[in-house]
Amino acid sequence: MEISEITKILDRNSQYLGISTLLLMENAGREIAREADKFSFAAIFCGTGNNGGDGFVAARHLSSLGKKVKVFAVKGEKTKEAQKNFELLKNLSSVEIFEISDSAELEKIKDEVKNCDVAIDALLGVGAKGEPREPIKTLVKFINSLKAFKIVVDVPTSGIKADVIVSFHIKKTENAKVVPIGIPREAEIFVGPGDVLYTLPKRKGDEHKGDFGRILVIAGSRDYIGAPMLVARAAFKTGVDLVTIACPKYVAERMPHDANMIVRPLKSENFLTAQDIEEIKKINFDVAVIGNGIGTENETKSAVKTFLRENEKPVVVDADALKLIEPRNLKENMILTPHLGEFKILFSDYKENFNERIEYVKNFAKKYNTTIVLKGQIDIISNKEKTKLNRTGNPGMTIGGTGDVLAGVIAALAMKADTFHAAASGAFLNGLAGDLAKDEFGYHFTATDVIEKIPNAIKFCESF
Repeated sequence: MEISEITKILDRNSQYLGISTLLLMENAGREIAREADKFSFAAIFCGTGNNGGDGFVAARHLSSLGKKVKVFAVKGEKTKEAQKNFELLKNLSSVEIFEISDSAELEKIKDEVKNCDVAIDALLGVGAKGEPREPIKTLVKFINSLKAFKIVVDVPTSGIKADVIVSFHIKKTENAKVVPIGIPREAEIFVGPGDVLYTLPKRKGDEHKGDFGRILVIAGSRDYIGAPMLVARAAFKTGVDLVTIACPKYVAERMPHDANMIVRPLKSENFLTAQDIEEIKKINFDVAVIGNGIGTENETKSAVKTFLRENEKPVVVDADALKLIEPRNLKENMILTPHLGEFKILFSDYKENFNERIEYVKNFAKKYNTTIVLKGQIDIISNKEKTKLNRTGNPGMTIGGTGDVLAGVIAALAMKADTFHAAASGAFLNGLAGDLAKDEFGYHFTATDVIEKIPNAIKFCESF
Protein backbone atom coordinates (compact mmCIF):
# COMPACT_ATOMS: atom_id res chain seq x y z
CA MET A 1 0.00 0.00 0.00
CA GLU A 2 1.29 3.44 -0.92
CA ILE A 3 1.97 6.05 1.77
CA SER A 4 -0.68 8.31 0.22
CA GLU A 5 -3.33 5.60 0.75
CA ILE A 6 -2.23 5.03 4.36
CA THR A 7 -2.55 8.77 4.96
CA LYS A 8 -6.07 8.89 3.49
CA ILE A 9 -7.15 5.93 5.60
CA LEU A 10 -5.84 7.51 8.80
CA ASP A 11 -7.41 10.90 8.01
CA ARG A 12 -10.84 9.37 7.30
CA ASN A 13 -10.71 7.04 10.27
CA SER A 14 -9.80 10.03 12.44
CA GLN A 15 -12.82 11.92 11.12
CA TYR A 16 -14.99 8.92 11.96
CA LEU A 17 -13.61 9.09 15.51
CA GLY A 18 -14.48 12.79 15.72
CA ILE A 19 -11.05 14.24 14.93
CA SER A 20 -11.71 16.65 12.07
CA THR A 21 -9.33 17.30 9.19
CA LEU A 22 -9.36 20.97 10.24
CA LEU A 23 -8.03 20.00 13.67
CA LEU A 24 -5.31 17.80 12.15
CA MET A 25 -4.41 20.64 9.77
CA GLU A 26 -4.22 23.05 12.69
CA ASN A 27 -1.85 20.72 14.54
CA ALA A 28 0.26 20.16 11.42
CA GLY A 29 0.62 23.87 10.77
CA ARG A 30 1.59 24.47 14.38
CA GLU A 31 4.35 21.86 14.11
CA ILE A 32 5.70 23.52 10.96
CA ALA A 33 5.67 26.88 12.72
CA ARG A 34 7.53 25.35 15.65
CA GLU A 35 10.20 24.08 13.25
CA ALA A 36 10.53 27.57 11.72
CA ASP A 37 10.45 29.43 15.04
CA LYS A 38 14.19 30.21 15.05
CA PHE A 39 13.89 32.22 11.83
CA SER A 40 12.65 35.79 11.51
CA PHE A 41 11.30 36.02 7.94
CA ALA A 42 9.32 33.15 6.41
CA ALA A 43 8.30 32.76 2.76
CA ILE A 44 5.61 30.07 2.57
CA PHE A 45 4.66 28.53 -0.79
CA CYS A 46 1.22 26.92 -0.72
CA GLY A 47 -0.68 24.75 -3.18
CA THR A 48 -4.43 24.21 -3.40
CA GLY A 49 -4.65 20.96 -1.42
CA ASN A 50 -4.46 20.15 2.27
CA ASN A 51 -0.67 20.46 2.11
CA GLY A 52 -1.22 24.10 1.20
CA GLY A 53 -3.71 24.34 4.05
CA ASP A 54 -0.97 23.21 6.45
CA GLY A 55 1.13 26.06 5.07
CA PHE A 56 -1.64 28.61 5.65
CA VAL A 57 -1.94 27.49 9.28
CA ALA A 58 1.85 27.69 9.71
CA ALA A 59 1.75 31.26 8.39
CA ARG A 60 -0.89 32.22 10.96
CA HIS A 61 1.10 30.71 13.83
CA LEU A 62 4.38 32.29 12.73
CA SER A 63 2.65 35.65 12.50
CA SER A 64 1.35 35.23 16.06
CA LEU A 65 4.97 34.70 17.14
CA GLY A 66 5.92 38.05 15.68
CA LYS A 67 7.66 36.72 12.57
CA LYS A 68 7.60 38.43 9.20
CA VAL A 69 5.50 36.20 6.94
CA LYS A 70 4.77 36.26 3.23
CA VAL A 71 2.55 33.63 1.63
CA PHE A 72 2.66 32.73 -2.04
CA ALA A 73 -0.52 30.82 -2.87
CA VAL A 74 -1.17 29.01 -6.13
CA LYS A 75 -4.51 30.15 -7.57
CA GLY A 76 -7.18 27.52 -8.08
CA GLU A 77 -9.98 25.69 -6.33
CA LYS A 78 -8.82 24.63 -2.90
CA THR A 79 -9.94 21.80 -0.66
CA LYS A 80 -12.61 22.82 1.84
CA GLU A 81 -10.16 22.82 4.74
CA ALA A 82 -7.44 24.69 2.83
CA GLN A 83 -9.96 27.32 1.72
CA LYS A 84 -11.12 27.79 5.31
CA ASN A 85 -7.59 28.49 6.51
CA PHE A 86 -6.88 30.70 3.50
CA GLU A 87 -9.90 32.84 4.41
CA LEU A 88 -8.69 33.06 8.00
CA LEU A 89 -5.29 34.14 6.78
CA LYS A 90 -6.77 36.92 4.67
CA ASN A 91 -8.15 38.47 7.85
CA LEU A 92 -4.61 39.09 9.12
CA SER A 93 -2.96 42.33 8.06
CA SER A 94 0.33 41.02 9.49
CA VAL A 95 0.62 38.42 6.70
CA GLU A 96 1.22 39.44 3.10
CA ILE A 97 -0.45 37.19 0.54
CA PHE A 98 0.49 36.87 -3.13
CA GLU A 99 -1.63 34.70 -5.42
CA ILE A 100 0.17 33.08 -8.34
CA SER A 101 -1.58 31.77 -11.44
CA ASP A 102 1.27 31.91 -13.96
CA SER A 103 4.99 31.21 -13.79
CA ALA A 104 5.64 34.61 -15.42
CA GLU A 105 4.43 36.25 -12.21
CA LEU A 106 7.45 34.90 -10.32
CA GLU A 107 9.62 37.72 -11.64
CA LYS A 108 7.45 40.13 -9.69
CA ILE A 109 8.02 38.39 -6.35
CA LYS A 110 11.79 38.05 -6.41
CA ASP A 111 12.28 41.20 -4.41
CA GLU A 112 9.60 40.11 -1.94
CA VAL A 113 11.62 37.12 -0.74
CA LYS A 114 15.26 38.03 -1.32
CA ASN A 115 15.86 38.54 2.41
CA CYS A 116 13.80 35.64 3.77
CA ASP A 117 15.76 33.25 6.00
CA VAL A 118 13.35 30.30 5.74
CA ALA A 119 11.32 29.02 2.78
CA ILE A 120 8.53 26.52 3.40
CA ASP A 121 7.38 24.10 0.71
CA ALA A 122 3.65 23.39 1.14
CA LEU A 123 2.89 23.05 -2.55
CA LEU A 124 1.91 19.42 -3.12
CA GLY A 125 0.83 16.69 -0.76
CA VAL A 126 1.62 13.04 -0.33
CA GLY A 127 -0.70 11.95 -3.14
CA ALA A 128 0.98 13.98 -5.90
CA LYS A 129 2.06 11.93 -8.92
CA GLY A 130 4.62 12.65 -11.65
CA GLU A 131 6.32 15.91 -12.50
CA PRO A 132 4.73 19.11 -11.16
CA ARG A 133 2.79 21.28 -13.60
CA GLU A 134 3.14 25.02 -13.98
CA PRO A 135 3.30 27.27 -12.11
CA ILE A 136 4.49 24.80 -9.46
CA LYS A 137 7.29 23.48 -11.68
CA THR A 138 8.84 26.94 -11.91
CA LEU A 139 8.11 27.62 -8.25
CA VAL A 140 10.28 24.61 -7.36
CA LYS A 141 13.21 26.11 -9.26
CA PHE A 142 12.52 29.45 -7.62
CA ILE A 143 12.50 27.99 -4.10
CA ASN A 144 15.73 26.06 -4.78
CA SER A 145 17.40 29.30 -5.92
CA LEU A 146 16.77 30.96 -2.56
CA LYS A 147 19.58 31.02 -0.02
CA ALA A 148 17.07 30.52 2.78
CA PHE A 149 16.80 27.42 4.95
CA LYS A 150 14.21 25.13 3.36
CA ILE A 151 11.50 23.29 5.30
CA VAL A 152 9.24 20.77 3.59
CA VAL A 153 5.68 20.09 4.76
CA ASP A 154 5.09 16.31 5.01
CA VAL A 155 6.69 15.30 1.67
CA PRO A 156 8.88 17.33 -0.70
CA THR A 157 7.38 18.65 -3.89
CA SER A 158 9.27 16.85 -6.68
CA GLY A 159 12.62 18.57 -7.19
CA ILE A 160 12.77 20.52 -3.93
CA LYS A 161 16.13 20.44 -2.17
CA ALA A 162 15.12 20.35 1.47
CA ASP A 163 17.13 21.09 4.59
CA VAL A 164 14.51 19.41 6.77
CA ILE A 165 11.37 17.43 5.99
CA VAL A 166 8.67 17.45 8.66
CA SER A 167 6.39 14.42 8.20
CA PHE A 168 3.16 14.01 10.13
CA HIS A 169 2.48 10.89 12.21
CA ILE A 170 4.48 8.49 10.00
CA LYS A 171 7.72 8.76 8.03
CA LYS A 172 6.80 9.34 4.41
CA THR A 173 10.25 9.84 2.94
CA GLU A 174 13.86 9.22 3.85
CA ASN A 175 15.48 11.52 6.43
CA ALA A 176 12.12 12.93 7.52
CA LYS A 177 11.54 14.26 11.00
CA VAL A 178 8.27 12.71 12.26
CA VAL A 179 5.96 14.78 14.47
CA PRO A 180 2.56 13.89 16.00
CA ILE A 181 -0.53 15.86 14.96
CA GLY A 182 -3.18 14.13 17.04
CA ILE A 183 -4.11 11.12 14.90
CA PRO A 184 -5.46 8.71 17.53
CA ARG A 185 -4.12 5.18 17.91
CA GLU A 186 -7.64 3.92 17.30
CA ALA A 187 -7.49 5.21 13.70
CA GLU A 188 -4.84 2.56 13.06
CA ILE A 189 -5.96 -0.21 15.39
CA PHE A 190 -9.65 -0.31 14.45
CA VAL A 191 -11.17 -0.68 11.00
CA GLY A 192 -12.98 2.46 9.83
CA PRO A 193 -14.48 4.17 6.79
CA GLY A 194 -10.99 4.91 5.48
CA ASP A 195 -10.26 1.21 5.17
CA VAL A 196 -13.58 0.62 3.42
CA LEU A 197 -13.05 3.42 0.90
CA TYR A 198 -9.58 2.07 0.13
CA THR A 199 -11.03 -1.40 -0.41
CA LEU A 200 -14.14 -0.56 -2.44
CA PRO A 201 -13.55 -0.87 -6.19
CA LYS A 202 -13.57 2.44 -8.07
CA ARG A 203 -15.95 2.86 -11.00
CA LYS A 204 -14.70 5.06 -13.85
CA GLY A 205 -17.68 4.75 -16.16
CA ASP A 206 -16.30 2.64 -19.00
CA GLU A 207 -16.73 -0.77 -17.36
CA HIS A 208 -18.54 -3.80 -18.76
CA LYS A 209 -20.57 -6.60 -17.20
CA GLY A 210 -18.34 -8.75 -15.06
CA ASP A 211 -15.63 -6.12 -14.53
CA PHE A 212 -16.67 -5.86 -10.89
CA GLY A 213 -16.54 -9.50 -10.20
CA ARG A 214 -17.98 -12.96 -10.55
CA ILE A 215 -18.64 -14.64 -7.23
CA LEU A 216 -19.11 -18.39 -6.89
CA VAL A 217 -21.12 -19.48 -3.86
CA ILE A 218 -20.72 -23.19 -3.02
CA ALA A 219 -23.35 -23.62 -0.37
CA GLY A 220 -26.54 -25.24 0.80
CA SER A 221 -27.78 -28.74 1.63
CA ARG A 222 -31.08 -30.47 2.26
CA ASP A 223 -31.23 -28.93 5.73
CA TYR A 224 -30.12 -25.39 4.81
CA ILE A 225 -31.74 -24.03 1.67
CA GLY A 226 -31.62 -20.30 2.44
CA ALA A 227 -27.92 -19.83 3.25
CA PRO A 228 -26.71 -19.56 -0.40
CA MET A 229 -29.23 -16.79 -1.08
CA LEU A 230 -28.06 -14.73 1.88
CA VAL A 231 -24.44 -14.93 0.73
CA ALA A 232 -25.37 -14.05 -2.86
CA ARG A 233 -27.65 -11.13 -2.00
CA ALA A 234 -25.05 -9.65 0.34
CA ALA A 235 -22.43 -9.84 -2.42
CA PHE A 236 -24.77 -8.09 -4.86
CA LYS A 237 -25.57 -5.30 -2.40
CA THR A 238 -21.84 -4.75 -1.86
CA GLY A 239 -21.38 -4.14 -5.58
CA VAL A 240 -20.39 -7.36 -7.31
CA ASP A 241 -21.65 -7.89 -10.89
CA LEU A 242 -22.48 -11.60 -11.10
CA VAL A 243 -23.14 -14.36 -8.59
CA THR A 244 -23.37 -18.07 -9.36
CA ILE A 245 -24.75 -20.44 -6.74
CA ALA A 246 -23.50 -24.03 -7.05
CA CYS A 247 -25.66 -26.24 -4.87
CA PRO A 248 -27.18 -29.75 -4.65
CA LYS A 249 -30.29 -30.41 -6.74
CA TYR A 250 -32.59 -30.47 -3.72
CA VAL A 251 -31.50 -26.93 -2.82
CA ALA A 252 -31.69 -25.60 -6.38
CA GLU A 253 -35.26 -26.88 -6.81
CA ARG A 254 -36.54 -25.39 -3.54
CA MET A 255 -34.52 -22.21 -3.24
CA PRO A 256 -36.61 -19.01 -3.35
CA HIS A 257 -36.54 -17.69 -6.92
CA ASP A 258 -34.39 -14.62 -7.52
CA ALA A 259 -33.83 -13.59 -11.13
CA ASN A 260 -30.58 -11.87 -10.18
CA MET A 261 -28.89 -15.16 -9.33
CA ILE A 262 -27.36 -17.78 -11.61
CA VAL A 263 -28.15 -21.16 -10.06
CA ARG A 264 -26.11 -24.21 -11.08
CA PRO A 265 -27.59 -27.47 -9.76
CA LEU A 266 -24.86 -30.01 -9.08
CA LYS A 267 -24.94 -33.78 -9.64
CA SER A 268 -25.41 -34.45 -5.94
CA GLU A 269 -28.96 -34.64 -4.61
CA ASN A 270 -28.89 -33.54 -0.96
CA PHE A 271 -25.36 -32.43 -0.07
CA LEU A 272 -22.05 -31.58 -1.72
CA THR A 273 -19.95 -34.60 -2.76
CA ALA A 274 -16.63 -35.21 -4.50
CA GLN A 275 -18.41 -35.87 -7.81
CA ASP A 276 -19.44 -32.18 -7.88
CA ILE A 277 -15.92 -30.75 -7.97
CA GLU A 278 -15.29 -31.28 -11.69
CA GLU A 279 -18.55 -29.47 -12.47
CA ILE A 280 -17.66 -26.62 -10.10
CA LYS A 281 -14.24 -26.23 -11.73
CA LYS A 282 -15.96 -25.44 -15.04
CA ILE A 283 -17.67 -22.36 -13.58
CA ASN A 284 -16.09 -18.97 -14.35
CA PHE A 285 -15.48 -17.01 -11.14
CA ASP A 286 -13.05 -14.57 -9.53
CA VAL A 287 -13.75 -15.18 -5.84
CA ALA A 288 -15.46 -18.11 -4.13
CA VAL A 289 -17.38 -18.63 -0.91
CA ILE A 290 -17.67 -22.14 0.46
CA GLY A 291 -19.30 -23.67 3.52
CA ASN A 292 -22.59 -21.90 4.21
CA GLY A 293 -25.19 -24.52 5.09
CA ILE A 294 -23.34 -27.39 3.39
CA GLY A 295 -23.49 -29.70 6.42
CA THR A 296 -20.73 -31.95 7.73
CA GLU A 297 -21.19 -35.23 5.86
CA ASN A 298 -18.00 -37.23 5.21
CA GLU A 299 -18.46 -36.93 1.45
CA THR A 300 -18.87 -33.17 1.83
CA LYS A 301 -15.65 -33.04 3.84
CA SER A 302 -13.76 -34.72 1.01
CA ALA A 303 -15.29 -32.37 -1.57
CA VAL A 304 -14.40 -29.24 0.43
CA LYS A 305 -10.80 -30.33 0.90
CA THR A 306 -10.45 -31.17 -2.80
CA PHE A 307 -11.83 -27.82 -3.90
CA LEU A 308 -9.61 -25.85 -1.51
CA ARG A 309 -6.54 -27.84 -2.49
CA GLU A 310 -7.03 -27.29 -6.23
CA ASN A 311 -8.38 -23.71 -6.15
CA GLU A 312 -5.89 -20.83 -6.28
CA LYS A 313 -8.36 -17.94 -6.42
CA PRO A 314 -9.45 -15.99 -3.32
CA VAL A 315 -11.97 -17.97 -1.29
CA VAL A 316 -13.97 -17.19 1.84
CA VAL A 317 -14.11 -20.33 4.00
CA ASP A 318 -17.10 -20.07 6.31
CA ALA A 319 -19.55 -21.93 8.51
CA ASP A 320 -19.60 -25.74 8.03
CA ALA A 321 -16.46 -25.72 5.87
CA LEU A 322 -14.50 -24.56 8.91
CA LYS A 323 -15.49 -27.77 10.68
CA LEU A 324 -14.41 -29.95 7.77
CA ILE A 325 -10.85 -28.75 7.24
CA GLU A 326 -7.62 -28.90 9.21
CA PRO A 327 -4.93 -26.26 9.67
CA ARG A 328 -2.67 -28.09 7.22
CA ASN A 329 -5.28 -27.42 4.49
CA LEU A 330 -4.94 -23.63 4.83
CA LYS A 331 -3.40 -21.45 2.10
CA GLU A 332 -2.62 -17.81 1.40
CA ASN A 333 -5.67 -17.31 -0.84
CA MET A 334 -8.13 -18.15 1.96
CA ILE A 335 -10.15 -15.91 4.27
CA LEU A 336 -11.43 -17.81 7.31
CA THR A 337 -14.43 -16.39 9.18
CA PRO A 338 -14.90 -18.46 12.35
CA HIS A 339 -16.76 -17.57 15.51
CA LEU A 340 -15.14 -18.67 18.75
CA GLY A 341 -16.57 -22.17 18.65
CA GLU A 342 -15.44 -22.78 15.07
CA PHE A 343 -12.03 -21.30 15.86
CA LYS A 344 -11.63 -23.74 18.73
CA ILE A 345 -12.64 -26.70 16.51
CA LEU A 346 -10.20 -25.72 13.78
CA PHE A 347 -7.20 -24.78 15.91
CA SER A 348 -8.00 -26.86 19.01
CA ASP A 349 -7.62 -23.87 21.31
CA TYR A 350 -8.50 -20.25 22.04
CA LYS A 351 -8.05 -17.81 24.89
CA GLU A 352 -10.73 -16.21 27.05
CA ASN A 353 -8.55 -13.15 27.72
CA PHE A 354 -9.07 -10.80 24.78
CA ASN A 355 -5.48 -9.55 24.49
CA GLU A 356 -4.17 -13.12 24.56
CA ARG A 357 -6.79 -14.04 21.95
CA ILE A 358 -5.46 -11.34 19.63
CA GLU A 359 -2.01 -12.86 19.87
CA TYR A 360 -3.42 -16.33 19.21
CA VAL A 361 -5.15 -15.16 16.03
CA LYS A 362 -2.00 -13.35 14.87
CA ASN A 363 0.15 -16.41 15.51
CA PHE A 364 -2.17 -18.84 13.70
CA ALA A 365 -2.59 -16.45 10.73
CA LYS A 366 1.17 -16.12 10.45
CA LYS A 367 1.89 -19.82 11.00
CA TYR A 368 -0.55 -20.95 8.30
CA ASN A 369 -0.07 -17.96 5.99
CA THR A 370 -3.77 -17.16 5.79
CA THR A 371 -6.26 -14.42 6.71
CA ILE A 372 -8.49 -14.95 9.74
CA VAL A 373 -11.57 -13.02 10.84
CA LEU A 374 -12.40 -14.17 14.37
CA LYS A 375 -15.95 -12.96 14.90
CA GLY A 376 -16.97 -11.66 18.30
CA GLN A 377 -18.05 -8.59 20.22
CA ILE A 378 -14.86 -7.11 18.78
CA ASP A 379 -13.73 -8.87 15.61
CA ILE A 380 -10.05 -9.73 15.22
CA ILE A 381 -8.72 -9.64 11.66
CA SER A 382 -5.17 -10.81 10.97
CA ASN A 383 -2.83 -12.20 8.33
CA LYS A 384 0.90 -12.87 8.45
CA GLU A 385 1.74 -9.14 8.42
CA LYS A 386 -1.15 -7.04 9.74
CA THR A 387 -3.81 -7.11 12.43
CA LYS A 388 -6.87 -4.91 12.91
CA LEU A 389 -9.87 -4.90 15.21
CA ASN A 390 -13.48 -4.13 14.34
CA ARG A 391 -16.11 -2.94 16.79
CA THR A 392 -19.15 -2.33 14.57
CA GLY A 393 -22.09 -4.65 15.12
CA ASN A 394 -24.46 -5.32 18.02
CA PRO A 395 -26.03 -8.16 20.04
CA GLY A 396 -28.93 -8.36 17.58
CA MET A 397 -26.54 -9.90 15.09
CA THR A 398 -26.70 -13.21 16.91
CA ILE A 399 -29.69 -13.80 14.62
CA GLY A 400 -29.13 -16.63 12.14
CA GLY A 401 -27.72 -15.69 8.75
CA THR A 402 -25.58 -12.66 9.60
CA GLY A 403 -22.47 -14.80 9.19
CA ASP A 404 -23.63 -15.67 5.68
CA VAL A 405 -24.06 -11.96 5.00
CA LEU A 406 -20.49 -11.28 6.17
CA ALA A 407 -19.14 -13.98 3.84
CA GLY A 408 -20.90 -12.38 0.87
CA VAL A 409 -19.66 -8.89 1.71
CA ILE A 410 -16.06 -10.04 2.11
CA ALA A 411 -16.18 -11.99 -1.14
CA ALA A 412 -17.43 -8.95 -3.05
CA LEU A 413 -14.63 -6.78 -1.63
CA ALA A 414 -12.01 -9.45 -2.36
CA MET A 415 -12.74 -8.92 -6.06
CA LYS A 416 -10.39 -5.92 -6.19
CA ALA A 417 -8.69 -5.86 -2.80
CA ASP A 418 -6.20 -8.18 -1.10
CA THR A 419 -7.60 -10.73 1.33
CA PHE A 420 -6.67 -8.78 4.47
CA HIS A 421 -8.30 -5.51 3.49
CA ALA A 422 -11.35 -7.31 2.09
CA ALA A 423 -11.75 -9.17 5.38
CA ALA A 424 -11.26 -6.12 7.59
CA SER A 425 -13.50 -3.82 5.55
CA GLY A 426 -16.11 -6.57 5.19
CA ALA A 427 -16.29 -6.97 8.95
CA PHE A 428 -16.77 -3.21 9.35
CA LEU A 429 -19.45 -2.94 6.64
CA ASN A 430 -21.38 -5.98 7.86
CA GLY A 431 -21.37 -4.70 11.44
CA LEU A 432 -22.32 -1.18 10.36
CA ALA A 433 -25.22 -2.51 8.27
CA GLY A 434 -26.34 -4.41 11.37
CA ASP A 435 -26.12 -1.23 13.44
CA LEU A 436 -28.25 0.62 10.88
CA ALA A 437 -30.79 -2.21 10.99
CA LYS A 438 -30.88 -1.96 14.79
CA ASP A 439 -31.39 1.82 14.57
CA GLU A 440 -34.54 1.21 12.51
CA PHE A 441 -35.94 -1.98 14.02
CA GLY A 442 -34.39 -2.23 17.47
CA TYR A 443 -33.25 -5.79 18.10
CA HIS A 444 -36.10 -7.12 15.96
CA PHE A 445 -34.29 -7.45 12.64
CA THR A 446 -33.24 -10.31 10.40
CA ALA A 447 -30.25 -11.13 8.20
CA THR A 448 -32.16 -9.86 5.16
CA ASP A 449 -32.68 -6.52 6.96
CA VAL A 450 -28.90 -6.33 7.37
CA ILE A 451 -28.42 -7.00 3.64
CA GLU A 452 -30.78 -4.15 2.74
CA LYS A 453 -28.71 -1.75 4.85
CA ILE A 454 -25.38 -2.54 3.13
CA PRO A 455 -25.74 0.28 0.54
CA ASN A 456 -26.54 2.71 3.36
CA ALA A 457 -23.43 1.56 5.21
CA ILE A 458 -21.34 2.19 2.08
CA LYS A 459 -22.86 5.68 1.68
CA PHE A 460 -22.01 6.39 5.31
CA CYS A 461 -18.36 5.52 4.65
CA GLU A 462 -18.34 7.68 1.51
CA SER A 463 -19.36 10.70 3.60
CA PHE A 464 -15.86 10.93 5.08
